[in-house]
Formats: sequence, structure tokens, C-alpha cells
Amino acid sequence: MKAKILCGNRNLPAQLLETANDDHWIGVDRGALILIQHDITPKLAVGDFDSVTDKERMLLVETLNINPVEAEKDDTDLALAIAEAIDAGYDDIEIYGATGARLDHFMGALQILEKPEYHQGNVNLRIIDAQNEIQYLPQGQHIVSRDESYQYVSFIPVIYPVTITLQHFKYELFNQTLALGSTLTVSNELNEERGKVIIDNGSLLMIKSKDA
Repeated sequence: MKAKILCGNRNLPAQLLETANDDHWIGVDRGALILIQHDITPKLAVGDFDSVTDKERMLLVETLNINPVEAEKDDTDLALAIAEAIDAGYDDIEIYGATGARLDHFMGALQILEKPEYHQGNVNLRIIDAQNEIQYLPQGQHIVSRDESYQYVSFIPVIYPVTITLQHFKYELFNQTLALGSTLTVSNELNEERGKVIIDNGSLLMIKSKDA
């Protein structure tokens, strides 16, 4: 079951909220307010809501009956929202509005993608903005399909050492070990409709991207 999580209104794909239709949305903190301002009622609203005014908070209380968490907590609002979404049965989750502001929050969002219990439980998590889609790839074989929305595909090591094979890409690799600090796997492209990524050691972040 698929859900879309909204953290804010930064770097959103064009017309994302105007074409929401019957999508299942989850609002994180101010993201919940943005959803109801676009006449979208989120399935869940999660956070401490410290980024809204008192007036906006009252609107959220009246509309969604929110139950704010404590501001001082062990997880970010996004981490809590993803956990609640998975508990509610969602296993294909797109995250929007998580880029373009504080880098510590963005790095925290990337860390959530790497949680072992999520990829071991076959939960598909992606961070998406106007130019990029980011997904975690653990050790194993992965099929990457061509997406006309994104020209480039990059692979950023997370757990070293990384040994990677790329098939049906413009720049192919065979059992290539990536050295610490290497940029060898930045800005590749698919040559065919589908490419294969084989990770024998380590893990990666796959970033599909396009120019502005």
C-alpha cells in the first residue's frame, strides 16, 4: 500500500498537490497544514507542530484532531511519521518536502532510508523533490528501470567497502571496489530500458536526477 508524506513545501515537483486525486497523504508537522490548505485530508498527521502559529495549530486541531508529540524526543517528526505509516500498513512510501532547508534534517532523512528493519521488511522508501529521487540499495541485485523524468543515475556509497557491478549503463563496471572518497559512480546513465546493479559488498544510495 502506497503513501505520500509531506514535510513542507520546499522543492516540490510541479503540480504535486494539485493532482493528488485519491492519493493517501501523511502530513508531518507543517506539512499537515499545507495539505489541508490544498483541500487534502491526510490519513495521518504527525509531529510536535512547532513550525505552525497558534492560529494554524487551532485549525489543525479542529480539522484533524491532532495529538502533538513532545518537542524533546529521540526521533525526528519524519522518523515518527514513517514508523506510524508502516504500522498502518504502508510499505511503499514517497517523502516530499525533505530537501532544500536544514542539512542536518536532510541527512537525518537519509539515515532513515538506511534502517535495516525497513529494507529487510521490503519497505520501499524514496525521498523525492523537483529534481531528484533518492533510494537506499542494500547488498544484493537490483533492477533499475529507465525513467524519462530523470536523465542521470548516481550511486553514493554508504557502507564501505563497496563492490559494485553495473550492467546496461553508459559507464559499466564489473566487480569494482569503490575507494573511500571516490566519485566514480556519480552521474551515470542507463543505456537500455532496464539496468542491473549488483552490490557484492556494502550498500549505496541511488540518486536519480535531472538538470533544472
